Amino acid sequence: MVMELYEYRTTVPEAWLDYNGHMNDGQYSRAFSDAGLMWLSHLGLSESKVKELSYTIFTLENHIVYLNEVFAGEEITIKISIHDYDEKRLHVFMTLLNRKGEKCATYEVMYMGMDTKAGRPGPFPEKFEQTVKEYYESQDNSEKPAEMGRTIGIRRK
Repeated sequence: MVMELYEYRTTVPEAWLDYNGHMNDGQYSRAFSDAGLMWLSHLGLSESKVKELSYTIFTLENHIVYLNEVFAGEEITIKISIHDYDEKRLHVFMTLLNRKGEKCATYEVMYMGMDTKAGRPGPFPEKFEQTVKEYYESQDNSEKPAEMGRTIGIRRK
């Protein structure tokens, strides 16, 4: 089965701006988090399914790279791809684009599946695991994004 890759769309509200007049760095996290929640719901882990299955997804680690300013009223699109996965983890990469299709930010995140009854990590529910596999196989996995795997540090000469 070929699955269409997910795109999250929203418009940047005034409340997301900082005193420089562009989107505040914390609001990028919000936009990526909102996109991730909607994407997980799209894959079969909606709020009702989370309750029904006693299974959810936690964020373990993330990294944002800021590339271009985003302003109030701008329509943004976040494209989501799975870089890698196993039975209970998702290594996901998201790209935030403005209406011109320019890359404005990227978000690399490691998600962990959690059994909420046990209060600890657990393998994906069978149907969700299958959807993850189909999503991964439907995307182009030939190239690693340049922003993926970056570290923070001052380069000394």
